[in-house]
Amino acid sequence: MNTGPELALAASARAWPDRLHRFLIDHGGGRVRSRVMGAEQAVTDQYEVLLIDDVCSFLTPRLVRSVRELGREIVGVYDPVDAPDAKRHLLECGITDVIEDSAAPDEFLATAEATLLHRSAPSSRVAPAPRSFRVGVLGPIGGVGCTEIAIGIATSLSFSRPTLLMDLDERTPSLAQRLDLPVHPNLLTALEAAHHDSGSVTEAILDHDSVDVIGGLANAMSSYDIPPMEIEGVFDEIGKAGYEVVIADLGCPRPDRLDHVRFQVLIVVGLGNPVGMSRLVRTVQELSTRTDASDTVALVNRVAAGSRRRLEIRAEMARLLPAMPVILVPEESRLERASWDGTRLGRGPFVKSLSRLASLIDRVAG
Repeated sequence: MNTGPELALAASARAWPDRLHRFLIDHGGGRVRSRVMGAEQAVTDQYEVLLIDDVCSFLTPRLVRSVRELGREIVGVYDPVDAPDAKRHLLECGITDVIEDSAAPDEFLATAEATLLHRSAPSSRVAPAPRSFRVGVLGPIGGVGCTEIAIGIATSLSFSRPTLLMDLDERTPSLAQRLDLPVHPNLLTALEAAHHDSGSVTEAILDHDSVDVIGGLANAMSSYDIPPMEIEGVFDEIGKAGYEVVIADLGCPRPDRLDHVRFQVLIVVGLGNPVGMSRLVRTVQELSTRTDASDTVALVNRVAAGSRRRLEIRAEMARLLPAMPVILVPEESRLERASWDGTRLGRGPFVKSLSRLASLIDRVAG
């Protein structure tokens, strides 16, 4: 029977992972449970000791803390040629157990076993950070008003509890532009602070009237998705900063982007016309099979005036989405002026509708 430490080997261009793996297959003394290709896998896979290069692309101080908080150990591997810089980087990330990449396989095994011998007791581990209540606002397509809805809800909620408005639209970020805020600092600043200890996440927060904002990326990235674990790291730091609720403008994300980032409430926005409602219903139905959000709300935006039209929309939505909360938000001509001025909308039918929704979220969050 194979005994010894259960290892995870982080992806590496160096030769040591294959050399160690072959040794364990031939001689035993331990077992490779995982070949880790990313930060999320490093947290979710089961093992006792993670071995990772100093040049690994996903090695960050936050990853090291996350691994240790799970009761696992981590060993840094470095090239002796880069010894001073490599060791400094590993220490900055919080790794104190290191080994040269040219070491013999049995030395790797002995180092891994040694980390387990002086492993910290679970009682000494860091307590979980305070968690913010998360609300995601998204639509089936751009232009349905997700940004305006997110601003309205966050503004209303900010009067009753610490609330942060956050732009997580990776394709067309627009919160900063809509509120006439600078493009820097932004979400990238928050990511750096959360994962690389480059400062506090509060340095990424912009103040606008009564709501605090983290703007989106300065340049929309069409070919790169921020890893879910990195977004989770920002959420954790926001909770530590004292924000009880986060309203996230998600734009129109791919459904699979919501598989690994948990929101307590998802608000799906569609337009108040036949095509808009059809897209809204299809998006809600698809999300219901993929996400574990505890509540989903369908929001029909820009509903034309008239009680007959509202009754028609309610009847159709009740037929297509039975038992799901449906919010109707009226068309508001003053929104265009507010957008040009970079201000939030004052009192009126639009704000009144979103205030009611904010009150519901407030009760659920509480």
